[in-house]
Amino acid sequence: MAKAPLSKKAPRASASQVTRKSVASKVTTKSATKPTSKSKDVKLEQAKKRSATKRFVATQKPIDEPREEKDTTKKDDASNVVKRKVGRPKGSGKYGEPIKSVRIPISLADLLESYIERKGFVVPIYDSLVQAGFPSPAEDVNCESLDLGAFLIPNPAATFFIRATGESMRDAGIYPNDILIVDRSLEPVNGDVVIAALDGEFTVKRLFKTGARVELRPENRKFRPICVTEEMDFTVWGVVKKVIHSL
Repeated sequence: MAKAPLSKKAPRASASQVTRKSVASKVTTKSATKPTSKSKDVKLEQAKKRSATKRFVATQKPIDEPREEKDTTKKDDASNVVKRKVGRPKGSGKYGEPIKSVRIPISLADLLESYIERKGFVVPIYDSLVQAGFPSPAEDVNCESLDLGAFLIPNPAATFFIRATGESMRDAGIYPNDILIVDRSLEPVNGDVVIAALDGEFTVKRLFKTGARVELRPENRKFRPICVTEEMDFTVWGVVKKVIHSL
């Protein structure tokens, strides 16, 4: 019986050959994994572009797009739109008309409330004359509105009140404790009733000028006129326009 031919064994590699192969494989692996200078530059440029893009996007303002308005109405079971109104209807409040919110100092709150309760200073006035004698039979007369503020104080910024004392202007209708409405914006002329400061004291008299002569005349024969001289400290504070006194 013939014997099978013996297989030839591969020759073993020497130690030097094995060392050279392992070194060569390591060098090949490192060279494959280590990036070249060109690849570094490419990656750096790409990173710069990405960062620049991010900064550009971050600095851009969002485009104003029309917002969708939310539907605040509610739908019932039948899918019909039902608007729900909150509060009472306009004009049905205390004052019978729409109101507006304003900001005022606390110190003026009571004054404003009183003004509103009185409906301002506007009161009705009848255009028919009232006779001091026997009254005529009642007739239908037209009624208008009179704003007391505008009537008594046409120039509020330059108006002040002062209380009268004494009897020197009785014939002019000015009695003690009457309230005088004085306008400081007016230039006094001959015959005006003025409030004058004479040597540090207030006085109400009728003013007359004749050249350089200035005279303050009372409206009562019991009092003498006052002739203003250069030695006196004299100033006209304002012109009396109206008088308020009780009967």
